[in-house]
Amino acid sequence: MTPQELLSLARDGDLEELGENRAAVAEAVRAFVQSGDAGSALELVGRAWRIWFTRGELREGSAIVATALAAPDAAAFPTWQVRALTADGLMAFRADDGPRSRSRNEEALAVAQKCNDVQGECEALTGLARLALRDGRYDEVVALAGRGRERAQAAGDREAEASPLHLQAAGVRLQQEYPRARDLYMQSLTLNEALGNTPWIAMELDCLGWVELHLGDVGAAEARFRDHDARASSSPYDDAWSNLAWAAIAVARNDAAEADRRFTTSAAALEELGARLDPDDQVEFDWVREQLARLQQGSG
Repeated sequence: MTPQELLSLARDGDLEELGENRAAVAEAVRAFVQSGDAGSALELVGRAWRIWFTRGELREGSAIVATALAAPDAAAFPTWQVRALTADGLMAFRADDGPRSRSRNEEALAVAQKCNDVQGECEALTGLARLALRDGRYDEVVALAGRGRERAQAAGDREAEASPLHLQAAGVRLQQEYPRARDLYMQSLTLNEALGNTPWIAMELDCLGWVELHLGDVGAAEARFRDHDARASSSPYDDAWSNLAWAAIAVARNDAAEADRRFTTSAAALEELGARLDPDDQVEFDWVREQLARLQQGSG
């Protein structure tokens, strides 16, 4: 396929086919840059970066995003420049490169504010909130995410509100304010259902499952996890995380053998991916490991 055909696929949202042609997508970005078409290069990575992210190919994804951002006329296309910056900020975050993630998100925020890009501002604030989450600065997480939500609401941009709302819920959840976290995740679920954002719907169902577990309602948690699995797309990270969720359910049901099987499978897959867990995921991973150890000790 030609670079333009690949860009058309990206515009149509066909990430599955793009994901099967990652080398061609990377070459298309290079071709656009070499031909002086920085706008198309930035748009392609801004739309397609998840084809590397979901597979844990963070180095490859970041390299091609950097190629687009280094194009001489990149600043002439600020909206797609911001999308590429926030994408690389997230990949750097997942790769445990905090300084690069912060730099990318701060640059994205400055560019987005300059060109009145509400979506870009909210994504950048979300990226900075994510870094605060990893550092355990939960009050700052809630404050940064709140700024993003206020900006989106003032502009009447419901789509832009989705990312900061999710981080606000995560910050509250890690403060162990589970009833309030459930309310925020429900708001996020409702918003993303209205937007038809299937991946985000699946993500919030998963988060609600963990919140329900912490609130002691195993039946509700199991229902949320089943709904998540029915809606989620298959990726190495999602598959590993689904196993962890079912390990948690098995622990709650006092099924040590099933819990151990699921947990071992999840841990091995996550280790193979070599990516650092998101902060809220790391908390749940550690919690399941501790609960499983107690269950095994009690049944030993």
